[in-house]
Amino acid sequence: MSLRELLLSIPYFEKKKFLRETEFLSAEKLHQIQAESLVRVINHAVTNAPYYRKRIDLSEMRTSTSPFELIKKFPVIDKDCIRKHINEFLWGSKIRRIRATTGGSTGQPFVFYMDRFRTRQMEKAFIFDQWSRVGYRLGDPIFNLRGRIPNKQRLIQHDRFFNTYFASSFNLKFTTIKKYVDEINKIKPKYLHGYPSTIYQLASLMNRANLKLKRSPKAIFCGSEKLFTYQRELIEKVFFSRVYSWYGHSEYLVLGGECENSNSLHIYPQYGYTELFPTGTKNAYGKDIYEIVATGFNNYIMPLIRYRTGDYAVLSDNQICSCGRNYLLFDEVIGREQEFVVDLQGELVSATSLIFGQHFRVFEGLNGLYLEQSVPGELKILMKKNSVFNENDFSEMRSRITVLLGDRFKVIYDFTDEIPRSSIGKAKLVKQQLDIDRFFQKKA
Repeated sequence: MSLRELLLSIPYFEKKKFLRETEFLSAEKLHQIQAESLVRVINHAVTNAPYYRKRIDLSEMRTSTSPFELIKKFPVIDKDCIRKHINEFLWGSKIRRIRATTGGSTGQPFVFYMDRFRTRQMEKAFIFDQWSRVGYRLGDPIFNLRGRIPNKQRLIQHDRFFNTYFASSFNLKFTTIKKYVDEINKIKPKYLHGYPSTIYQLASLMNRANLKLKRSPKAIFCGSEKLFTYQRELIEKVFFSRVYSWYGHSEYLVLGGECENSNSLHIYPQYGYTELFPTGTKNAYGKDIYEIVATGFNNYIMPLIRYRTGDYAVLSDNQICSCGRNYLLFDEVIGREQEFVVDLQGELVSATSLIFGQHFRVFEGLNGLYLEQSVPGELKILMKKNSVFNENDFSEMRSRITVLLGDRFKVIYDFTDEIPRSSIGKAKLVKQQLDIDRFFQKKA
């Protein structure tokens, strides 16, 4: 056990031990463990959260023989429902509650609360457990390229506790790529970590500039966006290393990642209970698409039962993996697809980093948001306000975006009553009229 681990909390160690003990159990034993977790969260919610107490008959709970049948008596909830009744979902003292924001994958910004002393600590145990499948150990050096911005205009900021080196994705351009590569070569990270969009952008720029790392990382961690096959192929080609991806979301209800042997997403039964609702639609390969509705086990401060995540899944044809884990397997999650906007010089900026990677306070006052672009260097941000929209939070968002983008974009802010959606209800973050591929493929 490392010194770093000794400084982590008891919930982290409890969950880490639990995962080690249950990882390779039979499907029947995992089903029983999940049933026990589901009973606990249901009893807690009905006892302590007014929203559920008003809607669930206690006599039905006492007569139900299976939690998997009992949960069907609960209403399916979504972001709008929670916004309207947020205080009725909360439990515990205010000091235990920590406010969090998420952009979500549906273009609907969202505010929720979690347990200050448990939720994120347990999340670390799950994330590190996933990464350990490709060799990660807490304290291994990581180069991170997501939404976090180094302080004082520095290129790199070092988080000593987790030994993570954060770099800005906003300065990632053809004119700066050599600086990034030089820094990575100096750090010698064992792993790279970023959005698929930002890691793909890094790989593309290195490919164009004919730059290589002196030492290949053991693996590249990609999360928070859909990873496309063409991206995986280029990233692995440039870095001579495996891409490891996973699916999760900020509300901490469902989580799954690849294993040592396959690219299928292994959904943790210890993390939450996942229901799959048929949509009646199929993907490009003729496979059924299901809506992901989830119940989490790790956030009793704001228990969410049968929550519509806004994400959709395609099941793996073979639900048995050679790794030996008896987990639910997804071939694909249709969630937040990575997208880019183009600046005045034709350089790309990750829209996820710009918007949802910043966790703006104004999210609480928005029911939706998307970007429009038809000309390089010109960007329109359209927002759908709700009743708690705050002008000061909006001003803070504009100021921060100005700092992030500088003079690379002329940004126009406007409001709308409609957020464009696909046939299965997904909202693209960017309504892009430019050919992004052309900007990736352009030569210096």
